Amino acid sequence: MNILYGLVSFDPDTNSDLFPIIQNSLSEFAPSLISDSVDHGSHIGVQTRSLHTEFQAQELLYSENNCQIISTGRIDNRKDLFTLLSMKIDESIPNNILLLKLYLLLGDDFVKKIDGEWTLVIWNGNSKELFLARDPFGIGTIYYRKGHDYIAFSSLLKGLLDFDKSHLKINESYIAGILTVWDRLNDETAFEDIHFLLPAHYLKIINGKTEFKRYWIAENTPVLQLNTEMEYVTRFNAKLEQSVRNRIQGANKIGSQLSSGFDSSTITTVASEILKKEGKSLTAFTSIPKEDTSDLFNPLTATNESYLTIPTAQFLGNVDLQLIRSEQVSIVQNLKEMTDLHHSPLHAAGNLFWIYEIYRNAGKEGIDTMLIGQFGNSTISWTGYTEKNSVKEKIKQLIGFDSNEKLTISSYIGLMSQKFKKYMGIDQSKIWDSYSHINSKFAEDIDLEKRMLESGHDPYFRQLVPNEKKQIQFINPQFSKIGAVWHDLSYYFDIKTFDPSADKNLVEFCLSVPNEYYYRYDTPKWLIKTAMKGRLLDDLIHQKKKGRQATDLSLRIANEAKEFEQLLESFDQNKAITYYLDIQKMKDSLASIIKDPRNKNAYNNSIYLTRSISCALFIQSHPNKFV
Repeated sequence: MNILYGLVSFDPDTNSDLFPIIQNSLSEFAPSLISDSVDHGSHIGVQTRSLHTEFQAQELLYSENNCQIISTGRIDNRKDLFTLLSMKIDESIPNNILLLKLYLLLGDDFVKKIDGEWTLVIWNGNSKELFLARDPFGIGTIYYRKGHDYIAFSSLLKGLLDFDKSHLKINESYIAGILTVWDRLNDETAFEDIHFLLPAHYLKIINGKTEFKRYWIAENTPVLQLNTEMEYVTRFNAKLEQSVRNRIQGANKIGSQLSSGFDSSTITTVASEILKKEGKSLTAFTSIPKEDTSDLFNPLTATNESYLTIPTAQFLGNVDLQLIRSEQVSIVQNLKEMTDLHHSPLHAAGNLFWIYEIYRNAGKEGIDTMLIGQFGNSTISWTGYTEKNSVKEKIKQLIGFDSNEKLTISSYIGLMSQKFKKYMGIDQSKIWDSYSHINSKFAEDIDLEKRMLESGHDPYFRQLVPNEKKQIQFINPQFSKIGAVWHDLSYYFDIKTFDPSADKNLVEFCLSVPNEYYYRYDTPKWLIKTAMKGRLLDDLIHQKKKGRQATDLSLRIANEAKEFEQLLESFDQNKAITYYLDIQKMKDSLASIIKDPRNKNAYNNSIYLTRSISCALFIQSHPNKFV
């Protein structure tokens, strides 16, 4: 993995010290390994540094025709690029040479020709243009910061925080979004003047002016019409196998995150099949609770997913399964570690402790490549939908029941009462009070509800999306931030992380398949169930339960009661934190968790509390950047 960073200065005399600051900020990730850089006087400096000493300098940076390129990632269609360039195939030629030659041949749209997971930066000395681009749908990102006389970029957010601190400001809307589960669908980070480059986009900077272009639009994927249903299955298997094969090629030791669901089980199975032919194995990791938590959830929730992952590993034969109980992990310490690494509060803060522990154990095992299935629900295991509305759905539409809640007499009366109170102005409370610790004063100051509604977000989560639109909304590659979290983990633990379910070619195929092959013979997920028949356990294919991780979060918080109480007390002494967060509500939530960690509300309270704590720790780590 390479770290990319650099700076374009529009006033070289005043910005000569910025580039070394970026270098020093990132030194902890690659303190003294191979690096290469180019410096055009004081106008621009770009550098790439590899975490692995086997890389030669020519692989890090390539120059031709007064243009320089640095890149990181994986290119899956190198043979196609050789053909486009009319070059003889030579596997010893680094990616940078191919990519820059392609840029010189085709111009900006050359990125449309690249398959894989990658990020690249090109400096065109002829046009004085900086060109940043990233893959359509992979795990990775690149951040950029635009000041009044410079633009800086970095693979990691940390590289852009330690300079020009007087102009570094916290993005209040981002904080509000995390606290209230408001997905803002944009390129913002937790800092106002730092953005991340959106998937499937490139950015050009010429003379201080920026130009964006989205070069891949998943929504435009045409429907694929084949002659028989088994042709869809055959093509699905081929696309899936190629996606996995691309991601494990060249790996020394492979790991996977294995749950009881379709996505991780399918990806682990396909990887296992490929490796078995080569006489190799892989290590799978399953997170399980420290103690039984089945009484905390309904019977259709799999609180300990090892009930399927153990027999799956045994069935496959060449899978070494490790059950990760995270017995010695401190949730408080993990929340602090998370804040230090990601430099951002996170929506799923309560889930990070077991993910970090998997990576720690993977590192001890020498794993250098980790497979996940983050996007599988909307791609390989897409459920599909019934073509005809059920009688109940028609009744809902007829009576105006626009809620995702189960339709009953009491729920209908409750919804109508809520609407009436809202209409009459009687009910002054905000719905997010039930799932957020946001301070009401802060919410009022930024006119939160109005802004939510204007952006198309419903804080009541009552909007019924037409089923045919759900798949692309779930995928939503244009604004996906999920990859950035895995990107940070990859650098921190020095373990490459790939998601085969997010492969562009596989995603396009899944979007092109008509709905009738996802929901077929009254069977949801028909495509993957048919493709994996005999390859996945029958118990897994026909399971009714839905797996959930971190089911013991409330029990863990109760065990660390003193540490959590001390943490909230420290927050209560911070004026910035108390402006954004209702600390008393946080204390009340903590008290209820400590009193009865097995209460039916304890898990949700734990999720809300850890999310709020991640916001508070972030605010605490950046003093003087708030109100």
